[in-house]
Amino acid sequence: KMKYGNRGMNQPCVDLRSGRCYITPQNHGFAVDSSSLPPMWKPLFINANDLTNEGIVHTDKPFFSVQFHPEASGGPLDTSFLFDKFVGHV
Repeated sequence: KMKYGNRGMNQPCVDLRSGRCYITPQNHGFAVDSSSLPPMWKPLFINANDLTNEGIVHTDKPFFSVQFHPEASGGPLDTSFLFDKFVGHV
């Protein structure tokens, strides 16, 4: 449980694969402790403000998750690629 949580429309998240930072909407009060991830899982995104985990990915299987709201329409489209990736795995 986080002390205050990450809330609001302008939370910066860094994609650890590319180093690119995305501005994301968030509303959560919990975060995964990256050091507690089991084998075969690794961090995918981190919050640039407080360095908390914002996403995880499996190293061998097509599983991933993000803690922010990956907008696909009606707002920013920066992280809509996550929906394409998900549909590609289904």
